[in-house]
Amino acid sequence: MSDRPVRFGIQTPQEGASYAALAEHWREAERLGYDTLWLDDHFYGVVTPAHADQLEAWVTLAALARETSRVRFGILVGCNSYRNPALVAKMAASLDSISGGRLEFGLGAGWFEKEYQAYGYDFPPIKQRLEQFAEALEICVRMWRDDRAEFAGKHYRVERAWNRPHPVQKPYPPIVIGGGGEKVLLKLVAQYAQVWNMGGSPAEFKHKMEILDRHCADVGRDPKEIERSWFGPLLIDDDADRLKRRLDKRAAAMGGVGAAMDERMIAGTPEQVIERIREFTAIGVTHFIAMFGRVDDLRATRLFAEKVIPAFR
Repeated sequence: MSDRPVRFGIQTPQEGASYAALAEHWREAERLGYDTLWLDDHFYGVVTPAHADQLEAWVTLAALARETSRVRFGILVGCNSYRNPALVAKMAASLDSISGGRLEFGLGAGWFEKEYQAYGYDFPPIKQRLEQFAEALEICVRMWRDDRAEFAGKHYRVERAWNRPHPVQKPYPPIVIGGGGEKVLLKLVAQYAQVWNMGGSPAEFKHKMEILDRHCADVGRDPKEIERSWFGPLLIDDDADRLKRRLDKRAAAMGGVGAAMDERMIAGTPEQVIERIREFTAIGVTHFIAMFGRVDDLRATRLFAEKVIPAFR
């Protein structure tokens, strides 16, 4: 168990979504009391057809910051390979300043090889991408913390780089790292992150958290400093029969059978969803970021806010 307050967020992927639909969803989610809102970082759809509209994440995030006034926001998670890390640190500091200190800074090593190829980026082996990711995190911290940041690494460098204004949040925006790689990724979480995000079942989380705690001990950090957050599909319906049909349809589309719930998702009536979330909070997960589906459909967003969130306030 954790003494942290439970937070709830939504990822609204840009895949096939108009800016108007994203803005409406964000305004309504803020009104309903959600704590965090997130975009993805892709240049074209991963699930939707590749030719569907896909707004660039950082540009869209800056615009959506002006559509809201309270809710915290970020990219879940940004791809380090797509932008120079010193530039990203500058962008993040600027956005934190513009929004009054509401940015949560999500960054990852990158994975979508076809997108790399399409946009002309090298796609090095995962070992090198993780090395680059580690250097990028260090550059961001120095850019936000120091007056004239300096860093000389194997892959990146900065030389007495100015970064004014500094972020509003002190010492800098919370760093969100997603993933469950046990040898390298979770060690970087222990070294740098204020928020760790992963998709998975309670059993998977429990296993990974034990490893994360060991990495924290190795680097001399209190593991309680790191918020643990769940991310994944969340299917909620107040009609049990309709819910079963939707689960059956999802299982068929994924090659499964029957209405068996995927252990990596949360699904059910509001009461069942509450109990499912409590399985996670019992082991210390305190932040839940849902993918509800179509950005222009607000029914699940409203139902979850009305029937589930109050159970944890």
